[in-house]
Amino acid sequence: MQIILSDHNCEGQAQAIFDMLRYRGGWLELVPMELAWFRDVQLAATSDDEIVWRFCQEHRYLLLTGNRRTDDGETSLELIMQRLNSPTSLPIVTIGNLKRVNVDLSYCERCAERLAEIVYDLERYLGSGRLYLP
Repeated sequence: MQIILSDHNCEGQAQAIFDMLRYRGGWLELVPMELAWFRDVQLAATSDDEIVWRFCQEHRYLLLTGNRRTDDGETSLELIMQRLNSPTSLPIVTIGNLKRVNVDLSYCERCAERLAEIVYDLERYLGSGRLYLP
């Protein structure tokens, strides 16, 4: 069972994607996943990117994000990944267009399918850094 940790900035979108996985096509039976929130794992919504990245790597959770703060310079998620990523690191899964998930059913479905594909073949994506949905 792969845990998908929803970043605090995309909880509604993460829920919509999981609802799509659950109710359209039975993806969760084929590719077992569980959605978790920061509060479930005792991470503060204000946790910096390095804390979140290290937490996900240590617990083997996939982080689903809407692209965490990009103006943080040296502490941005992108630079943290570049600095700490290894061939065995889990990727960060980023929703390409947060606003579209909740208003475009087709887009949400493509995001859900792409997430299922990533989890199904996760070993293939280790060390890749960041992957985008859809």
